[in-house]
Amino acid sequence: MGKTVKEFVTYWGPSIADWGDGPDERFTIDRDEDMLKNSNRGGRKMEKLSLDEILTPDVVTGVDMENGFLPLVLFGNEDIIIEVANCDREQGGWHRNLGADEWAFQYKGSRTLNSETGPITINEGEMTVIPRGVAHQNVGHGPNIEITIYSRKTLQRLCPLDVEKARARMKMKDGKPVVPPVKLDTKIED
Repeated sequence: MGKTVKEFVTYWGPSIADWGDGPDERFTIDRDEDMLKNSNRGGRKMEKLSLDEILTPDVVTGVDMENGFLPLVLFGNEDIIIEVANCDREQGGWHRNLGADEWAFQYKGSRTLNSETGPITINEGEMTVIPRGVAHQNVGHGPNIEITIYSRKTLQRLCPLDVEKARARMKMKDGKPVVPPVKLDTKIED
């Protein structure tokens, strides 16, 4: 038997509504670390994709809408689709998604999202949500990699915009959150 470690078991997100006492309550169990690392059991195997290898500088998406490249769909199910793109200049047209909110994450570089609600520039490591039905156009500022998650269900922001309030929401003491955990119906005050 190897070293004993704690395994944290959750049912949805590791910090969404599983701190209570209902059937989906978060819990911990002591496990043998060697067994966890070497059992070759436990469900679907994880697979690795390299966005840097796929999106080389010559693969530019969304500019030439007839003979160019489309964004690449990475994963999906009935509720979400995850895709990646590299649009290093002004996109070839505008887009309006009538069926989903778009969570836009700037993995590398930067881009401006022109929209009918006003432009927003997102830099490396920043993100935004383009609400369902809002027309927008990507304008890349040189090579970049952007990850978009399309969600059929409306996305609501559950993180404060204020950095200190966001960090406070993450703080734990004695194994419990210091601030009451966020739930899907939590109203965020900035």
